[in-house]
Amino acid sequence: MKAVFNSSLLILFVLLLGCTENSNKSKHTDVVRQANMVFVEVPIEGMSCMACVAKVKKTLSDLSGINEVKVSLENKSATIQYNPDNISLDKIKQSIDEIGYKAGTAKKLSQ
Repeated sequence: MKAVFNSSLLILFVLLLGCTENSNKSKHTDVVRQANMVFVEVPIEGMSCMACVAKVKKTLSDLSGINEVKVSLENKSATIQYNPDNISLDKIKQSIDEIGYKAGTAKKLSQ
């Protein structure tokens, strides 16, 4: 019985150690990804209701390389955090245009 308990503790220790090492690698990768992020504000013509806001937000959020999207009906714009190594600003604007809105000239924001 004591041997089974000791074996169980050893297995638990190994599992926890492995999880900790993977967590540290993930944190390092997240820091590198964050360093490459760019913030832009894109004016969007044609939004008239919260359904429009939701459609734009979902479309942009589903794109690979976009980390965060905030869409404002009041300002008629989207604030986007993205990684230019993974997606271009032109592709982002094209995605907005493809769902029936008009993306304007993006303004780069300070982080």
